[in-house]
Amino acid sequence: MASILLLHATAGAGHTRAAQAVAAALLANDQTDVQVTDILACTSSLFRKMYVKSYIDLVQHAPRLWGYLYEKHDKMRAADSKTARTRLLFDKANSRRFKDLLTETNPKVILCTHFLPLELLSDRKQRGKLTTPVHAVITDVSPHAFWVYPHIDHYHVANAASARELECKGIPPERISVTGIPVDPIFAQQTSAPQMRAQLGLPERPTVLLLSGGFGVGPLLDMLNSFEGEDCGLSLVVVAGRNAELEAACHERAQTLKTPVTVHGFVNNIHELMDAADLVVTKPGGLTTNEILAKGKPMALVAPIPGQEQRNCEHLLEEGAAVRLYDVADARWFFTQLFSNAEKLASMQHHARRVARPQAAMHIADHLLQQLVDG
Repeated sequence: MASILLLHATAGAGHTRAAQAVAAALLANDQTDVQVTDILACTSSLFRKMYVKSYIDLVQHAPRLWGYLYEKHDKMRAADSKTARTRLLFDKANSRRFKDLLTETNPKVILCTHFLPLELLSDRKQRGKLTTPVHAVITDVSPHAFWVYPHIDHYHVANAASARELECKGIPPERISVTGIPVDPIFAQQTSAPQMRAQLGLPERPTVLLLSGGFGVGPLLDMLNSFEGEDCGLSLVVVAGRNAELEAACHERAQTLKTPVTVHGFVNNIHELMDAADLVVTKPGGLTTNEILAKGKPMALVAPIPGQEQRNCEHLLEEGAAVRLYDVADARWFFTQLFSNAEKLASMQHHARRVARPQAAMHIADHLLQQLVDG
């Protein structure tokens, strides 16, 4: 049994990290029984493989199609459309073990960081099969219609604009809290860049952290290729994620460059690497960008996926916390120009700290704990 059940889906690493962040905040309270579960573990192996692979294949190989589908389905109410009803039947048929999970855990509160369990839970609440309060954490700045279901008790969103968008899609304002997107509490802790560079054995020079995300996607190699030639005075740290082929290619390329490059695969100390950096280069995923904001670091954004990442990108640019690198083959020039403008970097850092919500996970955890008290 679990007092609080946190449901995520491993279709994109951010949904998992959001659930883990709230769990870390909850576990600071020794009296709380928390269980974190991947909703896809309750589905058939074929469905699970298809669900993850289809998303990754679309965003990698057909991003414009993904963007079209994202925009098209955002214009219709997720719970009301014929497409949504068909999807619900399909998802229910492939997640029969989900009912067993709810029976076994018998949670007093449920929180979801992905829309798939929201769809299934809203359906059960509508049919009178579930009375447990269900909360949702929307992991991007823009609440897509896929997240909007009438029987979800409460939504936690990134900012006031996110809340307004959710209201316009039919959720009453009293069921919405502007908490920020939850990141692990460790990102609220900060160590100076020179101190962390010394701790990690990195050169003491302006440092750029190049991220590819947990799945190891993004134009890392193209950016490294732009550093061919003389040492430009920067230090590069590359994180290739779980993409072993990309990691190997980056290692090989780094050995040919005069600018110092440190290459990693998947890491567990990304918070330390962010501390060591003066600029973080990333695709604008919801979790990653909010972790960077929590660290108060300026961002250069690359290759946003049409849809949720494009909206995240536009938000960060509007807030002044990021710049956009359009031509990754010219990354060297772009970064050296940026580092020659100390005023611009300082302004980006200021705005990153201004919009950051490093305590979001704690605020959400407090809300869930109060829900337990209120019964």
